[in-house]
Amino acid sequence: MAIVLGIDGGGTGTQAVVADVHGTVYAEVTVGPTNPNAVSREQLKATASHMFNQLKEQNGEAFDQVELVFAGMSGSGDSEKSRLVESVFAECLPNRHVIVANDAINALYAGTYGEPGIVQIAGTGSITYGINEEGKASRIGGWGYLFGDEGSGYAIGEAALRKVFHTHDRKTDAYNLVDQVSAYFQVDVVPDLVPAVYESSSPREKIASLSRVVFEAYDEKDPHATQIVEQAADDLARSINTMLNEHFQQHQTVILAGGLFKREDVLPELLKRRIPSSSRLSVLKREPVMGAIDAALKQLGG
Repeated sequence: MAIVLGIDGGGTGTQAVVADVHGTVYAEVTVGPTNPNAVSREQLKATASHMFNQLKEQNGEAFDQVELVFAGMSGSGDSEKSRLVESVFAECLPNRHVIVANDAINALYAGTYGEPGIVQIAGTGSITYGINEEGKASRIGGWGYLFGDEGSGYAIGEAALRKVFHTHDRKTDAYNLVDQVSAYFQVDVVPDLVPAVYESSSPREKIASLSRVVFEAYDEKDPHATQIVEQAADDLARSINTMLNEHFQQHQTVILAGGLFKREDVLPELLKRRIPSSSRLSVLKREPVMGAIDAALKQLGG
């Protein structure tokens, strides 16, 4: 019976699970960040060593039987970063087969149980990732907030801030958004939003967090918030439909993953109207790390 180790590594935290082909979980831990763009090699190795030691302490017998390690890691989209993570894990786990790949695979396979399909991730950033019937992987977007995280929390928050400042400059009339955004940042006047954002520890995350304010205004049928949310749905649908048309022979399961889809009555509902009805749209319910388990078992032919 094959036992594998699945890892879902990110910039804020990392999950690891030891499981078998039947889905039995023998050990699981959560540790700190392992994104190679966010931590040094030394920090990565220290975190990885701690993670593997904890797994072994929980169930040494199962850990020793691990046949393959599959790590879906954020920040490892290019081959250089993948090799870096792979080399660090290999040092910690000599004589083990280690595969490092894009963390989008975890979310995809967590939703499709290892079958072909598309995952649309939308949180702070966004990316559309798919593996087609022939096993070929493709991506659209995910180039970062400066170049194209359309439909993301950041894109929604930035659009809201633009509306607010344009209203301050008398170029539009998004007065409800002005009030809600100002209240969110606890400022009395619009110009004070500038230091509130730029002087925060993470301006990108701060802007992305405004998506919840926009959703609240959307619930109130604010026309400016509605325009922003509809634009996000248009942008996400364009990426999904491009992926379907360019890389798949037939319509597939589309998994929606990330914080923006927690409100299933907003973007998921809007996307249903924009995606062909022959494609099955569903919000991810399983933990992405279980997709890493599916990917590992798939590599073993399980």
